[in-house]
Amino acid sequence: MTDSREQYEEKVLLVARKHWASLLPEITAALVPALILLFFLLLPADSVGFGMHVILALIVPLGFLVIWIVIMMFWSSYYLNMLVVTDRRIFYTEQVTMVNHFTREWDISDVKHVSVQMRNALESFFKYGTLYLESRSDSEVTEIPGIAEPEYAAAVILKQDDSYGQLQETSRKQQELLKFISHEVKGHLTKSKAAFASIVEGDYGPVPSQLGSLAQSALADTQQGVDTVMSILDTSDFSQGSARLEKKPFDLSAAVERAVASVRGAAVQKQLELFTYIDRFCAMVGDQEKMEKHVIRNLLDNAVRYTPAGRVEVSLKKGDGVARLTVADTGVGISAEDMKTLFTQGGRGSESRKVNPESTGYGLFIAKQLVEAHGGRIWAESSGPGTGSVFVAELPIVK
Repeated sequence: MTDSREQYEEKVLLVARKHWASLLPEITAALVPALILLFFLLLPADSVGFGMHVILALIVPLGFLVIWIVIMMFWSSYYLNMLVVTDRRIFYTEQVTMVNHFTREWDISDVKHVSVQMRNALESFFKYGTLYLESRSDSEVTEIPGIAEPEYAAAVILKQDDSYGQLQETSRKQQELLKFISHEVKGHLTKSKAAFASIVEGDYGPVPSQLGSLAQSALADTQQGVDTVMSILDTSDFSQGSARLEKKPFDLSAAVERAVASVRGAAVQKQLELFTYIDRFCAMVGDQEKMEKHVIRNLLDNAVRYTPAGRVEVSLKKGDGVARLTVADTGVGISAEDMKTLFTQGGRGSESRKVNPESTGYGLFIAKQLVEAHGGRIWAESSGPGTGSVFVAELPIVK
């Protein structure tokens, strides 16, 4: 699910390399054999024999080459091993061989325990040591040796972990309050909707035309209020990862056809051309109700709503294990700047706000979460304002 911290830029808090003094034991261990080889090479030929001297003259350079390679590996390890801590994540790059290295990554929220150890007097004197990092998702403890000022690095990590915990707790309380208020508002709106619907349908007898028009308008406004509250509740569920999906086999083609039928009246009223190209029977396993409402219907509603004139094209094509739903229009289009936040919470384009200022901006966020929860992907394309837009959702299907 989308992390609430994506709303701000990630900041680098610490970049820690291995301390230069950590090389001393390794370099010393490599130089001792080098000095021994040099001693044998400098021995007079008559003291070891001419034949042995020739052998030493051949072996010693090879030995120096090996030692040089070892020292270079130590140096590359010193230069490339790096710990980076941001306000969201931890990265550790480790040299494996002279030409290979790998990087591990942890989320700050995944940190379970951090400890520091200085193994000898050399490490204590030069203030470097080993950092031990344990995560909740991995039972193994990661050892990060030679880090300069490891206590400071551990403090930075633990402080961010604590800050993230406070952020999560605050977010949780806000979400709970939002859901409580939304449920209360939804209850009152539902009662009002039922009352206005009864008036419109004549349950209380004939009503004057002026009162009927007023009740019809109030019913539409109340329905929009219910839809807005439901969008907020659905967004909250997806943000917290608590959305429940009832995945069962259903025909995606039939769902698209129903959605097209539901918007055809609005398209005719705006004198829009509505074209459909739908492959028959695309079998999918998923939550049919949510997919039809939040993805298919949402994309079609937006296409009709944000297209003042022209056409809307809807296609569903079967491929190798996937079905591609494409909704293209000749509407208001999307700017490059708005495209960056299009599928985020509250992300509304500047052009769409002009057409529909009451939009919550949650529709496409929910659609993206739902498509990805079904193992698919969704994206949008547009050449800019006034050029129309294309929304594409790829969804897995079964035979």
